Amino acid sequence: MASELDGLQQQAETLIRKINFFREELARAYDAEKKFGLGEDIREAEEQLAAARRRMKELTGLDTTSGDSLLDDQIRNLEISKEIGAVYLVNCDREPHVDHFWAAFDTYLEGETPYQFYFVLACPTQQPHRFSERMTYELAIQELEEEYGAIHYVREPDSQRVRVEDLPLGRNLRVAQREFRKYFGQRFQLGETSFEEYLKTGLPRLEYQYVATIFYVNDSQWKQELMQEYLQWLVDSFRQSATHEDVPIFLFFFAVYLDHAHLEPASEFVRQFEADISGIVKANSDCSTLINRLRPVPAHLLADWIRGLGEQNQTRIDDVIKALASGLPANKKEQFKKDQLLDMADIELFQRRVYEIVNK
Repeated sequence: MASELDGLQQQAETLIRKINFFREELARAYDAEKKFGLGEDIREAEEQLAAARRRMKELTGLDTTSGDSLLDDQIRNLEISKEIGAVYLVNCDREPHVDHFWAAFDTYLEGETPYQFYFVLACPTQQPHRFSERMTYELAIQELEEEYGAIHYVREPDSQRVRVEDLPLGRNLRVAQREFRKYFGQRFQLGETSFEEYLKTGLPRLEYQYVATIFYVNDSQWKQELMQEYLQWLVDSFRQSATHEDVPIFLFFFAVYLDHAHLEPASEFVRQFEADISGIVKANSDCSTLINRLRPVPAHLLADWIRGLGEQNQTRIDDVIKALASGLPANKKEQFKKDQLLDMADIELFQRRVYEIVNK
């Protein structure tokens, strides 16, 4: 029996690691087919894990539930009094970065700049696209008093969350420009009206106060010379709308994935990459901002987030955070044990589980 138990325990640990990996990949995926495939992988692995745990319970008479099931139990123990909307999927920590965004936004608004560009540079583990999603919701909440009809953003069909889209690109500037014009025309159903003509005339009129767009780009796609020319063309194109009152305020978020960007000291590659983006931003400082690099989240700030939901008992808060950490891969457990830090990718999986359980 001992050898079978050992084998089942190893199988369960492997399956937990696989499930965590698939969930991280799912959080990063944008292609519908890939998301479906990862969802199936998660479902299959969870079924195998449940079967392994049932067999372990048969052999020992003990409940061997751990990891996700333990976390779910701890979440259900929380006393949550807040209504959990979509913003709670993405609104843990990042307050200095949020303040940075609002300082830039208010400056541009006071300058009557109807186009704004925000660059969010981070390691994939820190979820730069989710920070951008958060600020889209915060914009609707703070500036529009939750009048979501006054802001246009592309929604995921299955969840209505903000969709993160591939940045239209091409092998050279001409092709990249063509792809952006095509994207813009299709999104806003401009028909025969060209991208440039719309910006000059404001017709056909878009009945929104704000338009928010989140583009995703990998560091491997970032060819500095092309990106500098392409982004400058975008800024210059939108400058044509600067004096036209019928054009909404456009906000573009560029979520740039750069592996290991959260580590200190930063590598030469990361520093050079950041300097390249800074050059673009400084050349267009009247409408462009580089948000400071996103880093892992101190556990006490996750505790603050939980407290903000209504739970005031520190023991229950500590228990749920420990349950979250217990299901992490070994390297992330070590990060938590040593520095009390959690990657935002793992926190957001936790937030999503809280959201699902509370709204079930």
